Amino acid sequence: MVKIAYLYYDILNLYGESGNVKALSYSLKSLEEEVNIDYLTIGDDIDFLSYDFIYIGSGTEKNQRIVLDDIMKYKDDIKEAINDGKLFLVTGNSLELFGKIIKTNDKAYTCLNIFDFSIVEQERIMADVYCNCSLVSSKVLGFENHIGKIIDSKNLDFDNRGYINNNFYGTYILGPILIRNPELLEYFLKKIVPDDKLKKLDLSLEEKTYEDFVNKYIVNKVEN
Repeated sequence: MVKIAYLYYDILNLYGESGNVKALSYSLKSLEEEVNIDYLTIGDDIDFLSYDFIYIGSGTEKNQRIVLDDIMKYKDDIKEAINDGKLFLVTGNSLELFGKIIKTNDKAYTCLNIFDFSIVEQERIMADVYCNCSLVSSKVLGFENHIGKIIDSKNLDFDNRGYINNNFYGTYILGPILIRNPELLEYFLKKIVPDDKLKKLDLSLEEKTYEDFVNKYIVNKVEN
């Protein structure tokens, strides 16, 4: 059985980011894997080592601060889980929680300090994304809406819109990213499912949707 933890599902849930968990769960079940999803939030007892995949989505700055207060008590547990190779996907501004600090115009928030990066606030970025990613050969489609900028790190990816270390994957890119990018979805499935089962994977519909979108909107935009 594949055990998935969807953390702070009720307050870090902007832009339909629950779709990432749904896409992963649907694909795993199509490969005849049993899937259990625990929806966890503030006040719940979280055993990170008991899960195969941990997901946190995006939220408002206010809700991010609420989660920051709660998640700090799990600092050692999260560090242990990451060192143990547990798979983390963190989207939107939730990736900021795993760095050193978030510097705003009038305050600095101490974060988990698991990774080397820090965050500084800038003017809000709201834009469609079509960028490179070291994990896949195709470019990644998505959307970004954030005021944070990652600094002081050598582990940036997604054209500086994300951070990768060990089995931790954080990105500002929304979408949901695993629905809009079938090759990226397959990348994560390969981390979870044995190779012999992956032979049954059929993402042809998702791949066609991706290609159609790129050809209709991205290519035309570039050419015109």
